[in-house]
Amino acid sequence: MEFYEEDVRKYPLGEFLSSYSINPLLGTLLWCLMKIYLIRPQNNPFPVCRSLRENLVELNEIPERFQTEVSAELKILAEAGFIEPQLIKLLSGSRQSELKLSGITILALHAEKLMGVKVMIFFPDEESPVRMPYSLLSFPDSVSSLTTSNQKNLADFDTGDSASSHPDATLVELIQIHQQRLAELNRSCLTIDHGDELLQLIEARDNRRLDYDISRGWLKRVFPS
Repeated sequence: MEFYEEDVRKYPLGEFLSSYSINPLLGTLLWCLMKIYLIRPQNNPFPVCRSLRENLVELNEIPERFQTEVSAELKILAEAGFIEPQLIKLLSGSRQSELKLSGITILALHAEKLMGVKVMIFFPDEESPVRMPYSLLSFPDSVSSLTTSNQKNLADFDTGDSASSHPDATLVELIQIHQQRLAELNRSCLTIDHGDELLQLIEARDNRRLDYDISRGWLKRVFPS
């Protein structure tokens, strides 16, 4: 487990809006106020695990009060044609001794084996679970990706990622849009034979994003006592 601090003032506007998926007008105002130091965001350390496999978890290991919502989401994914779901712990805390479960990420492979889905569900302390937008991912090769999401303000994070945002689309509509994007490519994408291969591809993609953010000075590794 590694810990990082984020300097959001260094984000370009597009990356800031994409990372926080907030109203563009409000986000632009906040970004401007941070740039001129009228708002000073708190930079609390947060945990990052470069190995998704280390944080795999079974449904029965999740607190019981959240299992119903997670099961319902798994059913939605299954009905949309996704198989081999994997649950990955999302941890929060500013140091190792304070780590706690704050949600999960669901990864699942589509039956056609040309795409996977990634969706996060957060577990607020006193509220119902919150499902975040869906992201559909395909991989033209091992170092590039094609993303279709209903997240607002989605942006490509580097030259190896091609992102398309459709905030009003349902999961089924996203699948159709993503399939159309695949059909329009002038090259084929990798066939993803099983869930473990999907896990490896997404893990590599997430680590590329992490290293990219570090190289731009947006993230800095820290060593909390």
